[in-house]
Amino acid sequence: MACVNLLNNQLNNLDNNTIADLLRQIERIQQEATRNSLGGCETCMIAQVFNTKPVAIYTCNGRFAVPTDAAETAIANLFRVEDVRGDDTVLLRLITDVDGTLTCTAQTVVMRIDCICSVQCFDPINCPTCRQLANLGV
Repeated sequence: MACVNLLNNQLNNLDNNTIADLLRQIERIQQEATRNSLGGCETCMIAQVFNTKPVAIYTCNGRFAVPTDAAETAIANLFRVEDVRGDDTVLLRLITDVDGTLTCTAQTVVMRIDCICSVQCFDPINCPTCRQLANLGV
């Protein structure tokens, strides 16, 4: 659970150090960043720029990846935690990596949390919110 030390110790209060707890903490921090960027908070410059902590999900079969097109020629193996549903499932938004540029898509996948063996975090990025994606026609 490498995320614990990567978010300026904001995740050091995990109750049972479970994957579900970690995912909930990432979701909470992202929601706070999104609210701060919409609310005009003067002291939240980082939150206004970065609202997403990209994660890689590892199962017992290796790094989890999802096709991003019908032909399955492109895959996403980075995700944004959108919603943790109890201790059972997590809704993940796909993030594509094209030549080192990370882009959040409108595509999501639901995954059972008990299938996750580990989570790797990456430097924060900015993803459009659902409202922003709708305005873009995505």
